[in-house]
Amino acid sequence: MKFITLFTLLFLTACGFTPVYGTKTVSNDLSKIDIAIIPDEEGQTVRNHLIDAMYNGGYPSNPQLRLVVSPIQESIVEIGIDRDDEASRAQLRQETTMRLINPDNKVVLQRTVRATSGYNILAGQFTTFVTEEDARKQALKALSNNIITQLELYFNR
Repeated sequence: MKFITLFTLLFLTACGFTPVYGTKTVSNDLSKIDIAIIPDEEGQTVRNHLIDAMYNGGYPSNPQLRLVVSPIQESIVEIGIDRDDEASRAQLRQETTMRLINPDNKVVLQRTVRATSGYNILAGQFTTFVTEEDARKQALKALSNNIITQLELYFNR
């Protein structure tokens, strides 16, 4: 059994396998991308997450590509129904389209990116508001992580 495990690990390292979801090391290619302004408060939150993750050495002095993210579309779906026909759980879904544009204004990558987060609908309005806001923050962070994953996959192909 140990031999098989050792053989598998050696085989994976020899084939050039690199995990996509591993330690958070951002490639140098991402630091050469200019991130355009994203409309609305949710868009600014996503842009700030992207800046924090991509610009380790500061803003690029000579960006080679431009990342354009469309306004974030949000929907809330009530998914848990209790005995009184009242919703007890909701799912917050966010979706956007990202485009990577080269200096010739040609789109080299276009993807639809989605994120989903859930929260409980509680008896008190304030507590429900707080859980919904927390779910929104988590979904925005996941959306920015999904954008970075798409960019990493593009540069690693």
